[in-house]
Amino acid sequence: MTENNTAARFTLLRHGAVAGRAALYGQTNIELSELGLMEMQQAVQLVNQQDPIDRVVSSPLLRCATFAETYSENNELDIILESRISEMDFGRWDGIPFDRLRPHWSKLEAFWENPYKNTPPQGETLKQFGIRVKSVWHELLEHNQGQHYLLVCHAGVIKMLLAIILDVDWRNSLWFSQLKVDYASVTKIEVPSHKNAHPLIKTIGCKPSCFFGDINDK
Repeated sequence: MTENNTAARFTLLRHGAVAGRAALYGQTNIELSELGLMEMQQAVQLVNQQDPIDRVVSSPLLRCATFAETYSENNELDIILESRISEMDFGRWDGIPFDRLRPHWSKLEAFWENPYKNTPPQGETLKQFGIRVKSVWHELLEHNQGQHYLLVCHAGVIKMLLAIILDVDWRNSLWFSQLKVDYASVTKIEVPSHKNAHPLIKTIGCKPSCFFGDINDK
């Protein structure tokens, strides 16, 4: 990053609740529910009040891009649709309701217990997923010159980004199973402007009310 007097800020917004049954939604292009869209609108409203957003970067999948494109247009902001922050591809399991995956349950449990060693059939490996997320993060760091970027993305992407920033061994399944990132929650990262500065994790997976107060009090 080029030196700048202002820290680079990144707000990672997970998409809201989706309009579908419980499943592994990776590359499946499921839409937001009405509640999910409303929660994202409320979250970003509060984020923007505290620190105005300068640019939007979004996964191209509908559950992210539908909100991100409308928000960018309404606020006259530049937007980038970036496929590298789309969710992990779960292959033949992707988008299939869990009750229809019962014949494959033992393999599904093996994936949850050790996603590094057990890849969904015809799916993306955890290593491949980590490589693409890491590549886009380095580019974003290089281009953010003291601005506030809103990244509209997915729980898996946010967890992988945090592992990369904190140099955590993301091969450990506990990182993905025990770190909770709720729908429409906010994770905030700040990178000081001085040379060789390390990113600071300000919040992880917070609903806006947990650090801004109840929206009804505004």
